[in-house]
Amino acid sequence: MDQVAKPRGLHLRGSVYYSRVLVPKTLVAKFGRTQIWKSLGTSDRDEAEALHLKEAANWKAAFVEASRTGGRGKPAKPLLAERVLTDADAARLARQFFDRGRTDLDRNPFSSADLDEDQREQMAEGLHMQLASLSSWRNPDAHLLVGDAVSQVLAGTGLPLVHDTASAQLLSEYLRRALIQLHSLELARLAGDYRTRVDDSFFANGQADNVVGQGTPVTQSTDLTLKDAADRYLTEELDLRSVSDKTSLKHRSLLTHIADFFGPERAVGSITRADCNQLRDTLSRLPPNFGKKTGGKRTLEQIAASNKIGNTLAWETQNNYLRMTDNLFGWMVKERLIRDNPASGINPLRRREAPETQRLPFNRGELQSIFSTPLYTGCVDDEHGFSRAGPNIVRRSRYWVPLLALFTGMRMGEVLQLTPDHVRLSAQGTNFIVLTRDMKLKTDGAEREIPIHPELERMGFLAWVEEKRKAKAGALFDDVPVSKHGYRSDIFTKRFASFLKKIDLPAARRPKLCFHSFRHTFKDALNETDASEEVKDEICGWSRAKKTGRRYGTGLSAERLKPYVEQIVFDIDLTHLVSFLPGTVRRQRAIDPSY
Repeated sequence: MDQVAKPRGLHLRGSVYYSRVLVPKTLVAKFGRTQIWKSLGTSDRDEAEALHLKEAANWKAAFVEASRTGGRGKPAKPLLAERVLTDADAARLARQFFDRGRTDLDRNPFSSADLDEDQREQMAEGLHMQLASLSSWRNPDAHLLVGDAVSQVLAGTGLPLVHDTASAQLLSEYLRRALIQLHSLELARLAGDYRTRVDDSFFANGQADNVVGQGTPVTQSTDLTLKDAADRYLTEELDLRSVSDKTSLKHRSLLTHIADFFGPERAVGSITRADCNQLRDTLSRLPPNFGKKTGGKRTLEQIAASNKIGNTLAWETQNNYLRMTDNLFGWMVKERLIRDNPASGINPLRRREAPETQRLPFNRGELQSIFSTPLYTGCVDDEHGFSRAGPNIVRRSRYWVPLLALFTGMRMGEVLQLTPDHVRLSAQGTNFIVLTRDMKLKTDGAEREIPIHPELERMGFLAWVEEKRKAKAGALFDDVPVSKHGYRSDIFTKRFASFLKKIDLPAARRPKLCFHSFRHTFKDALNETDASEEVKDEICGWSRAKKTGRRYGTGLSAERLKPYVEQIVFDIDLTHLVSFLPGTVRRQRAIDPSY
């Protein structure tokens, strides 16, 4: 049987049908467009056909009426009482649209738990498609989606549906941003996140009824200083994001250096593309850690000119400054503080290294050197005397953290957040470490179970954890202070750097060896096993697209992963770490009473 043809003007976009009606050429001027698109809100073809035919009939009647009342090639004369859409109307209507949409989400009777995996995946796919469409006006579907929203907000207002005025274009832009926020909220709720997080300052800070008076221009004076603009950007945009205190401090530091470069009191409207290119050129000549060398008096250009050592900022650091500059000026355009973004698309003046060459794994000789130092064979203590031979083997953070990183692939920040409760025994008898969502993890995929490698068990790690548990220690590595930003890793990074300086490493490799090299070493060893890519992603805590829900979040259990972890081997001699003598225990207790 031949497939029944779709009615003319019915279109399937993603999983939703849309109605398209062509406006007669003689009425284009009156209706302000050549086509009228409307979402039918259904994926059922039969229902969509009926709705489309009804929609087309309504518009045909409207066209007949418009022609009868004077729409032949010229728009009918507006009545004197007819209102004109203003910038204030655009702001008010967009915020009302957003508020209604968020209220509808709050009233939604179902939760993500009510959907099966296929339904959740289908809905998420549709939302992702719409977000991709709305990301740029260059996408035709953005005009379709926003046009439907414009029709909704103007219905019943008495305001004309026009498209060629600045206020109408502003309304469309506001509604595009509103749709992005609403779809993002809905996507988060599908994933079980019901926090109200609005990234767009226009909707986060404004209320629909608290808008400037009608006719008040939105565009601000170009006399606004860069410092004032940066302060507003922090308050209205960056500070509303759910980021750590450390990231927030980084944002402020970037903005401070950017403002200092251009001049804090400089009018934002006077900053040109050439000025932004000059920032790029200056960044390319700045030395690492230049922020510690400013002394509060020297400019960035002066620091760059005095850089005689040749080392310059990494590509990532330069890019962070340029992206922050781009984002700052882009936000000013969005808020109609300036017309154009002079920093758009400017990239660092150096080649970005491939990720696999930025950090190297430790080789066999380097691992043997690390685990044959006095810290692992006998030292004075694990503080200032960690590198001098002595009678003590102190099993605290300096000792265990590198070993855990090597045999589990965990990141430094993950290891240092462990408590005795994170080390568990499964019902099947597998010892494992669980990383939970209450921890500060890099990604959602970092929630996982990691089987404890047999070598760590032989080294006495589980016995050490049990002693910490009996001592009711709140953290396994409580000998590492928490920094002002709330991280033990801030302190331990410096400690490990001091440790690595004492190791005899090849000069050519040393700059690319750091604590993260343990993770690369672990991944290389994991690649030598018969683990699938899914298993590798699970053990290492990389992002997972689709997984089955479990006790501790998502992913595969420790029992499933255990055989692959047990296959991991390093061709180094660590037998001296397995010999855990009672005398060593006594010597350690003198330094670490909680042991």
